[in-house]
Amino acid sequence: MMNPKLIALNLLLAGAICATGWQARSYWLRTKAEREAVLNVPVRAVKPTAPPPSAPKTEPPMATKYAEVAEKNLFSSDRNPNVIVEPPKPVEVKKMPPLPVVYGTMGLPSGTKAIMAEKPGQGSRSVRVGDTVGDFKILALDPQKVVFEWDGKQIEKRMEDLIDRSNAQVATTQGPAAPAAPGPAAPAPPPPAQQAQSNSNPQLGVELTATTHACRPGENSPAGSVVDGFKKVITFSPFGATCRWVKQ
Repeated sequence: MMNPKLIALNLLLAGAICATGWQARSYWLRTKAEREAVLNVPVRAVKPTAPPPSAPKTEPPMATKYAEVAEKNLFSSDRNPNVIVEPPKPVEVKKMPPLPVVYGTMGLPSGTKAIMAEKPGQGSRSVRVGDTVGDFKILALDPQKVVFEWDGKQIEKRMEDLIDRSNAQVATTQGPAAPAAPGPAAPAPPPPAQQAQSNSNPQLGVELTATTHACRPGENSPAGSVVDGFKKVITFSPFGATCRWVKQ
């Protein structure tokens, strides 16, 4: 026969198992009912809501709006955005001074020399190519013309145009008189009868070069006379008058 205690223990265990199963089923049924209650709830339609108002649009800053800031600088109260442009200064044109005056020329083997002064009435002196008279430098010189340099410019003039005639004593046949400088005086003019006879038929003298002839002794035609294409030129110097015929 079985032990009564063992039988009682088995019955107790069987009852505990049945109670546990009943509790588990009850918990499962309750959970199922709660889940179905949640899932079977009807869904209510949600009313549409208006979209939120958009933020106001901001314009990008413009550079012109900062002009007042630049004009009213706290660290420079005298700041002025308007640039003052000074007008260009007028160009001063340098005025050329009067040309030197000539009192005579001398043809020497070493080259032509001339008696010049910076202004009429001033002291004259002998000059040659390379010398300076006042603001003018002599670049070229011959009995007929002279070339000056002034302010980078070349000025060519005839000797006849530069002769100082302010205090000149003009003779009947010799043209302008010699300047008031130390030296022998110019030869006196011939008598009127001899002058009239010589002027009636002026002739060329000895040929010096292809373009120059000497004057014949006693030939007293006035300066500027023309014979066979040659013009008579008379120049004066402290050593006297020089006469020659120059081809035109």
